Amino acid sequence: MKRWVFFAVLAAMVVFISTTSYAAAPFYQGKALRVTVGFSAGGGFDLWARVVARHIGKHIPGNPTVIVENVTGAGGLIQVNQLFKATKPDGLTLGHINGGLILGQMMGQPGYDFDPQKFLYIGAANKENAVFVFGKKSGITSADKWRTSPVPVKIGGLVPGNFVDNMDRMMKDVLGFPTQIITGYKGTADVLIATDSGELAGGPPSWDGVRNTRKKAIETGDMIVVIQCTPKPLKDLSNVPRMIDFAKTDEQKKFVQIVAHYANDYSRPFAFPPGTPKERVDILRKAFQETMKDGEFLAEVEKMQMTLDPATGDEMAAVIADSGKLDAATKAKLKDILFK
Repeated sequence: MKRWVFFAVLAAMVVFISTTSYAAAPFYQGKALRVTVGFSAGGGFDLWARVVARHIGKHIPGNPTVIVENVTGAGGLIQVNQLFKATKPDGLTLGHINGGLILGQMMGQPGYDFDPQKFLYIGAANKENAVFVFGKKSGITSADKWRTSPVPVKIGGLVPGNFVDNMDRMMKDVLGFPTQIITGYKGTADVLIATDSGELAGGPPSWDGVRNTRKKAIETGDMIVVIQCTPKPLKDLSNVPRMIDFAKTDEQKKFVQIVAHYANDYSRPFAFPPGTPKERVDILRKAFQETMKDGEFLAEVEKMQMTLDPATGDEMAAVIADSGKLDAATKAKLKDILFK
Protein backbone atom coordinates (compact mmCIF):
# COMPACT_ATOMS: atom_id res chain seq x y z
CA MET A 1 0.00 0.00 0.00
CA LYS A 2 1.35 3.38 -0.92
CA ARG A 3 2.26 5.64 1.99
CA TRP A 4 -0.31 8.34 1.13
CA VAL A 5 -3.10 5.76 0.97
CA PHE A 6 -2.07 4.37 4.36
CA PHE A 7 -2.17 7.81 6.01
CA ALA A 8 -5.50 8.64 4.36
CA VAL A 9 -7.06 5.46 5.73
CA LEU A 10 -5.53 6.11 9.16
CA ALA A 11 -6.90 9.67 9.24
CA ALA A 12 -10.37 8.46 8.26
CA MET A 13 -10.29 5.88 11.05
CA VAL A 14 -9.31 8.52 13.62
CA VAL A 15 -12.15 10.80 12.53
CA PHE A 16 -14.62 7.90 12.63
CA ILE A 17 -13.54 6.78 16.10
CA SER A 18 -13.59 10.35 17.45
CA THR A 19 -17.02 11.05 16.02
CA THR A 20 -18.41 7.77 17.33
CA SER A 21 -17.00 8.40 20.81
CA TYR A 22 -18.45 11.92 20.88
CA ALA A 23 -21.87 10.69 19.81
CA ALA A 24 -21.81 7.96 22.45
CA ALA A 25 -20.92 10.31 25.29
CA PRO A 26 -23.89 10.59 27.71
CA PHE A 27 -25.73 13.92 27.57
CA TYR A 28 -25.29 14.51 31.30
CA GLN A 29 -21.55 13.85 31.34
CA GLY A 30 -19.68 16.88 32.68
CA LYS A 31 -22.92 18.77 33.35
CA ALA A 32 -24.83 19.85 36.46
CA LEU A 33 -28.44 18.92 37.13
CA ARG A 34 -30.24 21.60 39.14
CA VAL A 35 -33.11 20.62 41.45
CA THR A 36 -35.24 23.59 42.50
CA VAL A 37 -37.34 23.76 45.67
CA GLY A 38 -40.00 26.39 46.30
CA PHE A 39 -39.42 26.67 50.04
CA SER A 40 -36.76 27.67 52.54
CA ALA A 41 -34.05 25.27 53.69
CA GLY A 42 -34.87 22.84 56.45
CA GLY A 43 -38.48 22.08 55.55
CA GLY A 44 -39.88 18.80 54.24
CA PHE A 45 -39.54 19.67 50.54
CA ASP A 46 -35.96 20.77 51.03
CA LEU A 47 -35.02 17.66 53.03
CA TRP A 48 -36.37 15.31 50.38
CA ALA A 49 -34.87 17.24 47.46
CA ARG A 50 -31.46 17.06 49.09
CA VAL A 51 -31.54 13.39 49.99
CA VAL A 52 -32.63 12.51 46.43
CA ALA A 53 -29.98 14.83 45.00
CA ARG A 54 -27.24 13.11 47.02
CA HIS A 55 -27.94 9.77 45.35
CA ILE A 56 -29.62 10.17 41.96
CA GLY A 57 -26.48 11.33 40.11
CA LYS A 58 -24.86 7.91 40.21
CA HIS A 59 -27.88 6.43 38.43
CA ILE A 60 -27.79 8.95 35.57
CA PRO A 61 -25.51 8.01 32.64
CA GLY A 62 -22.64 10.47 32.72
CA ASN A 63 -22.96 10.98 36.51
CA PRO A 64 -23.69 14.73 36.55
CA THR A 65 -23.22 16.92 39.59
CA VAL A 66 -26.62 17.45 41.24
CA ILE A 67 -27.26 20.68 43.12
CA VAL A 68 -30.32 21.95 45.02
CA GLU A 69 -31.50 25.53 44.75
CA ASN A 70 -34.17 27.14 46.95
CA VAL A 71 -36.44 29.43 44.90
CA THR A 72 -38.67 30.74 47.67
CA GLY A 73 -41.78 32.89 47.68
CA ALA A 74 -45.58 32.72 47.52
CA GLY A 75 -45.75 29.25 49.02
CA GLY A 76 -43.84 27.66 46.15
CA LEU A 77 -45.81 29.45 43.43
CA ILE A 78 -42.83 31.48 42.22
CA GLN A 79 -40.81 28.31 41.69
CA VAL A 80 -43.64 26.43 39.95
CA ASN A 81 -44.45 29.35 37.62
CA GLN A 82 -40.76 29.79 36.86
CA LEU A 83 -40.32 26.09 36.10
CA PHE A 84 -43.32 26.11 33.76
CA LYS A 85 -42.77 29.25 31.72
CA ALA A 86 -39.23 30.55 32.29
CA THR A 87 -37.00 27.48 32.52
CA LYS A 88 -35.11 26.16 29.52
CA PRO A 89 -36.49 22.65 28.81
CA ASP A 90 -33.10 21.08 28.29
CA GLY A 91 -33.26 18.40 30.99
CA LEU A 92 -30.89 20.27 33.29
CA THR A 93 -33.49 21.74 35.68
CA LEU A 94 -35.79 19.48 37.67
CA GLY A 95 -38.37 20.93 40.04
CA HIS A 96 -39.52 19.40 43.31
CA ILE A 97 -42.86 21.16 43.15
CA ASN A 98 -45.65 21.89 45.57
CA GLY A 99 -48.52 19.74 44.35
CA GLY A 100 -50.82 21.58 46.75
CA LEU A 101 -50.92 24.44 44.24
CA ILE A 102 -52.49 22.22 41.59
CA LEU A 103 -55.95 22.43 43.15
CA GLY A 104 -55.81 26.23 43.07
CA GLN A 105 -54.75 26.26 39.44
CA MET A 106 -57.65 24.03 38.53
CA MET A 107 -59.97 26.56 40.14
CA GLY A 108 -58.64 29.30 37.88
CA GLN A 109 -56.80 31.32 40.48
CA PRO A 110 -55.04 34.42 39.07
CA GLY A 111 -51.26 34.21 39.11
CA TYR A 112 -51.22 30.42 38.82
CA ASP A 113 -49.48 30.59 35.46
CA PHE A 114 -48.90 26.89 34.88
CA ASP A 115 -50.79 23.88 33.58
CA PRO A 116 -50.22 20.83 35.80
CA GLN A 117 -51.24 18.51 32.95
CA LYS A 118 -48.27 19.71 30.85
CA PHE A 119 -45.46 19.13 33.33
CA LEU A 120 -43.40 16.00 32.62
CA TYR A 121 -43.43 14.05 35.87
CA ILE A 122 -40.39 12.08 36.93
CA GLY A 123 -41.86 10.56 40.08
CA ALA A 124 -42.36 11.18 43.79
CA ALA A 125 -40.48 9.91 46.82
CA ASN A 126 -43.16 10.59 49.41
CA LYS A 127 -46.32 12.52 50.23
CA GLU A 128 -46.93 15.69 52.24
CA ASN A 129 -48.51 13.82 55.19
CA ALA A 130 -49.29 17.07 57.02
CA VAL A 131 -49.84 17.11 60.77
CA PHE A 132 -50.93 19.94 63.04
CA VAL A 133 -48.29 20.53 65.70
CA PHE A 134 -48.43 23.02 68.57
CA GLY A 135 -45.94 24.32 71.05
CA LYS A 136 -46.67 23.17 74.61
CA LYS A 137 -46.65 26.75 75.87
CA SER A 138 -49.56 27.58 73.55
CA GLY A 139 -51.81 25.45 75.74
CA ILE A 140 -53.09 23.51 72.72
CA THR A 141 -52.07 20.01 73.76
CA SER A 142 -54.90 18.11 72.08
CA ALA A 143 -57.46 18.46 69.31
CA ASP A 144 -60.19 19.00 71.92
CA LYS A 145 -58.21 21.88 73.47
CA TRP A 146 -58.13 23.53 70.05
CA ARG A 147 -61.76 22.79 69.23
CA THR A 148 -62.99 24.26 72.52
CA SER A 149 -60.56 27.19 72.73
CA PRO A 150 -62.39 30.37 73.85
CA VAL A 151 -60.20 32.48 71.56
CA PRO A 152 -58.97 31.93 67.97
CA VAL A 153 -55.75 29.91 67.90
CA LYS A 154 -52.92 31.39 65.79
CA ILE A 155 -51.59 28.99 63.16
CA GLY A 156 -49.12 29.62 60.35
CA GLY A 157 -49.58 29.60 56.59
CA LEU A 158 -47.60 30.41 53.46
CA VAL A 159 -50.01 31.70 50.82
CA PRO A 160 -53.66 30.96 49.95
CA GLY A 161 -53.89 27.81 47.84
CA ASN A 162 -50.75 26.23 49.27
CA PHE A 163 -51.20 22.77 50.84
CA VAL A 164 -50.36 24.24 54.26
CA ASP A 165 -52.95 27.03 53.98
CA ASN A 166 -55.47 24.56 52.59
CA MET A 167 -55.14 22.47 55.75
CA ASP A 168 -55.53 25.63 57.85
CA ARG A 169 -58.69 26.57 55.94
CA MET A 170 -60.18 23.13 56.33
CA MET A 171 -59.86 23.29 60.10
CA LYS A 172 -61.20 26.85 60.32
CA ASP A 173 -63.87 27.14 57.63
CA VAL A 174 -65.02 23.56 57.11
CA LEU A 175 -64.63 21.94 60.53
CA GLY A 176 -65.20 25.12 62.56
CA PHE A 177 -62.16 25.09 64.83
CA PRO A 178 -61.51 28.57 66.33
CA THR A 179 -58.56 29.69 64.27
CA GLN A 180 -56.63 32.77 63.20
CA ILE A 181 -54.50 32.07 60.14
CA ILE A 182 -51.27 34.07 59.93
CA THR A 183 -50.05 33.53 56.39
CA GLY A 184 -46.97 34.78 54.52
CA TYR A 185 -44.21 32.53 55.89
CA LYS A 186 -41.64 31.29 53.36
CA GLY A 187 -41.89 27.64 54.35
CA THR A 188 -42.90 25.29 57.13
CA ALA A 189 -39.42 25.60 58.59
CA ASP A 190 -40.26 29.25 59.29
CA VAL A 191 -43.65 28.27 60.72
CA LEU A 192 -41.89 25.93 63.15
CA ILE A 193 -39.43 28.65 64.15
CA ALA A 194 -42.36 30.98 64.84
CA THR A 195 -43.96 28.21 66.90
CA ASP A 196 -40.74 27.77 68.89
CA SER A 197 -40.71 31.48 69.74
CA GLY A 198 -44.41 31.64 70.66
CA GLU A 199 -45.23 33.93 67.73
CA LEU A 200 -47.58 31.17 66.56
CA ALA A 201 -49.36 28.44 68.46
CA GLY A 202 -48.55 25.98 65.68
CA GLY A 203 -49.18 24.91 62.13
CA PRO A 204 -49.34 21.96 59.71
CA PRO A 205 -45.86 20.93 58.49
CA SER A 206 -45.18 17.51 57.00
CA TRP A 207 -44.64 14.74 59.54
CA ASP A 208 -41.23 13.96 58.02
CA GLY A 209 -40.17 17.58 58.32
CA VAL A 210 -41.22 18.07 61.94
CA ARG A 211 -40.00 14.65 63.05
CA ASN A 212 -36.61 15.30 61.48
CA THR A 213 -36.06 18.87 62.68
CA ARG A 214 -37.98 18.85 65.99
CA LYS A 215 -37.30 15.30 67.16
CA LYS A 216 -36.18 16.31 70.64
CA ALA A 217 -39.13 18.68 71.14
CA ILE A 218 -41.56 15.93 70.12
CA GLU A 219 -39.89 13.45 72.49
CA THR A 220 -39.92 15.86 75.46
CA GLY A 221 -43.49 16.99 74.85
CA ASP A 222 -42.50 20.59 74.12
CA MET A 223 -44.15 20.16 70.72
CA ILE A 224 -47.31 18.08 70.36
CA VAL A 225 -48.96 16.55 67.29
CA VAL A 226 -52.72 16.97 67.78
CA ILE A 227 -54.23 16.14 64.36
CA GLN A 228 -53.01 14.28 61.26
CA CYS A 229 -54.35 15.17 57.82
CA THR A 230 -53.94 11.74 56.22
CA PRO A 231 -56.61 9.19 55.22
CA LYS A 232 -54.98 6.52 57.39
CA PRO A 233 -53.06 7.01 60.64
CA LEU A 234 -49.33 7.40 60.13
CA LYS A 235 -47.12 4.66 61.52
CA ASP A 236 -45.89 6.61 64.56
CA LEU A 237 -49.16 8.45 65.23
CA SER A 238 -51.70 5.68 65.75
CA ASN A 239 -53.27 7.49 68.73
CA VAL A 240 -53.52 10.91 67.06
CA PRO A 241 -56.97 11.73 65.56
CA ARG A 242 -57.32 12.41 61.84
CA MET A 243 -58.82 15.52 60.33
CA ILE A 244 -61.70 13.55 58.84
CA ASP A 245 -62.64 12.26 62.32
CA PHE A 246 -64.07 15.74 63.00
CA ALA A 247 -66.16 15.89 59.80
CA LYS A 248 -69.83 15.49 60.75
CA THR A 249 -71.65 15.95 57.42
CA ASP A 250 -71.26 14.27 54.04
CA GLU A 251 -70.18 17.59 52.53
CA GLN A 252 -67.50 18.10 55.17
CA LYS A 253 -66.19 14.58 54.54
CA LYS A 254 -66.16 15.20 50.79
CA PHE A 255 -64.16 18.41 51.18
CA VAL A 256 -61.63 16.77 53.51
CA GLN A 257 -61.17 13.93 51.04
CA ILE A 258 -60.61 16.27 48.07
CA VAL A 259 -58.41 18.86 49.76
CA ALA A 260 -56.50 16.72 52.26
CA HIS A 261 -56.57 13.10 51.11
CA TYR A 262 -56.64 13.19 47.30
CA ALA A 263 -54.29 16.18 47.11
CA ASN A 264 -51.86 14.33 49.37
CA ASP A 265 -51.37 11.74 46.62
CA TYR A 266 -49.91 14.33 44.25
CA SER A 267 -48.46 16.69 46.86
CA ARG A 268 -44.73 16.25 46.16
CA PRO A 269 -43.82 15.39 42.58
CA PHE A 270 -40.52 15.93 40.81
CA ALA A 271 -41.12 17.33 37.32
CA PHE A 272 -39.47 18.72 34.20
CA PRO A 273 -40.90 21.74 32.34
CA PRO A 274 -42.96 21.15 29.18
CA GLY A 275 -40.88 20.56 26.08
CA THR A 276 -38.06 18.64 27.76
CA PRO A 277 -36.80 16.01 25.27
CA LYS A 278 -38.41 12.62 25.84
CA GLU A 279 -35.10 10.77 26.00
CA ARG A 280 -33.97 12.96 28.93
CA VAL A 281 -37.30 12.51 30.68
CA ASP A 282 -36.92 8.74 30.27
CA ILE A 283 -33.36 8.84 31.60
CA LEU A 284 -34.42 10.70 34.75
CA ARG A 285 -37.48 8.53 35.29
CA LYS A 286 -35.32 5.41 35.21
CA ALA A 287 -32.67 7.00 37.43
CA PHE A 288 -35.30 8.16 39.91
CA GLN A 289 -36.79 4.69 40.28
CA GLU A 290 -33.34 3.17 40.66
CA THR A 291 -32.60 5.72 43.38
CA MET A 292 -35.74 4.68 45.26
CA LYS A 293 -34.21 1.17 45.56
CA ASP A 294 -30.61 2.27 46.15
CA GLY A 295 -29.18 0.76 49.34
CA GLU A 296 -27.31 3.89 50.44
CA PHE A 297 -30.34 6.06 49.73
CA LEU A 298 -32.60 3.72 51.73
CA ALA A 299 -30.13 3.71 54.62
CA GLU A 300 -30.07 7.50 54.73
CA VAL A 301 -33.87 7.72 54.58
CA GLU A 302 -34.12 5.27 57.47
CA LYS A 303 -31.49 7.13 59.48
CA MET A 304 -33.38 10.40 58.99
CA GLN A 305 -36.64 8.64 59.97
CA MET A 306 -38.35 9.79 56.79
CA THR A 307 -41.35 8.05 55.22
CA LEU A 308 -40.56 6.65 51.79
CA ASP A 309 -43.68 6.25 49.63
CA PRO A 310 -42.49 6.36 46.01
CA ALA A 311 -44.54 6.74 42.85
CA THR A 312 -43.55 6.67 39.19
CA GLY A 313 -43.87 9.55 36.75
CA ASP A 314 -46.75 7.82 34.97
CA GLU A 315 -48.58 7.34 38.29
CA MET A 316 -48.14 11.03 39.11
CA ALA A 317 -49.46 12.10 35.71
CA ALA A 318 -52.49 9.82 36.07
CA VAL A 319 -53.50 10.97 39.55
CA ILE A 320 -53.12 14.63 38.58
CA ALA A 321 -55.29 14.09 35.50
CA ASP A 322 -57.97 12.47 37.69
CA SER A 323 -57.83 15.31 40.20
CA GLY A 324 -59.15 17.75 37.60
CA LYS A 325 -62.46 15.94 37.32
CA LEU A 326 -64.39 18.01 39.86
CA ASP A 327 -67.89 19.26 39.11
CA ALA A 328 -68.46 23.02 38.80
CA ALA A 329 -70.49 23.33 42.01
CA THR A 330 -67.79 21.63 44.13
CA LYS A 331 -65.10 23.79 42.56
CA ALA A 332 -67.06 26.94 43.34
CA LYS A 333 -67.55 26.00 46.98
CA LEU A 334 -63.92 25.00 47.47
CA LYS A 335 -62.73 28.19 45.79
CA ASP A 336 -64.76 30.21 48.27
CA ILE A 337 -63.32 28.26 51.21
CA LEU A 338 -59.68 28.21 50.14
CA PHE A 339 -59.28 31.64 48.57
CA LYS A 340 -61.72 34.05 50.24
